[in-house]
Amino acid sequence: MKHLSILILSLSLLLGVSSCRNDNPTESTPKPTAQKPRVKVPKFDGDKAYALVEKQLSFGHRIPGTPEHKATKDWYVEQLKAAGADVQEQEFKASFLGLEDKESYNIIASFNPKNTHRIMLAAHWDSRLIAEKDEDKSMQEKPIMGADDGATGTAILLEIANMVKENPIDLGIDIVLFDAEDQGDSNGAQTTWCLGSQYWGKNPHVPNYKATFGILLDMVGAKNAQFGLEGFSFANAGKIQKKIWGLARGMGYSDYFQNFKAGQITDDHYYVMTHRQFPMVDIINMPKDITTGETSFGHYHHTHKDNIDIVSKRTLKVVGQVVTAVIYKESDGSF
Repeated sequence: MKHLSILILSLSLLLGVSSCRNDNPTESTPKPTAQKPRVKVPKFDGDKAYALVEKQLSFGHRIPGTPEHKATKDWYVEQLKAAGADVQEQEFKASFLGLEDKESYNIIASFNPKNTHRIMLAAHWDSRLIAEKDEDKSMQEKPIMGADDGATGTAILLEIANMVKENPIDLGIDIVLFDAEDQGDSNGAQTTWCLGSQYWGKNPHVPNYKATFGILLDMVGAKNAQFGLEGFSFANAGKIQKKIWGLARGMGYSDYFQNFKAGQITDDHYYVMTHRQFPMVDIINMPKDITTGETSFGHYHHTHKDNIDIVSKRTLKVVGQVVTAVIYKESDGSF
């Protein structure tokens, strides 16, 4: 998992270019101007998403280069094809934590591929090789299940894919499952994290790929989760972030989508914005300490507590329903 960024330069400086053309990721691709009838937002099923988390964990640890990892990948592809998506597997080699050139796969599932009005929904699907934060030092070198840190975001997107099949939508949607996100060196460079999104950012599945905006889901299933305003999203996709949080509060979910500023996270959205130049919002659990006011990752982060016991059907439903509402409202122009 990524850690709080200590970069001195703002991402906005990396993305902003003073020129005659508009490369600012806060300016989204123009939307269709024709008025559309309002669509009905389908209900997201938290129970189904929970079952999809359990299914992922049943394969074992999702460490790039292992048989368990490949079996999980094959299952994702099967599920997304069954949902009616055009699916691409983007294979690349990842080196991390002393391992070299391990087979890794970004999975891209596209709905309505000819529609030029596109939204990206993303999550990472790998689980971490080590548990360096575990209190039991004898367990620190053993892989974790990554129930929340990987499996929950992926489960929500798989269920959204099923919903899109059952409730067709006039919108191009690209679900991207990034690999090798959570294998970075906690004491090393930021570029040791998010290897899949770095690769995809430089080698998109469609040449010159652009989306109107994107949403990244990371650690989105824990009990009593708090989704603050992640810093890079706030700086470079603030308008979209504000609309998502406003929509969530209007739906009665202000206990989850809270209006506090969180730290800047070098997460997959960072590299998407850096390389592809469109705004992307990170929905990520970063609880705020009521005493210090500081934000950090959950107590289970990078420990063996990141298992099915910390996953909440209610949290899955809340996040899934908000993202579902965003895409269906975006499709008719009401977002």
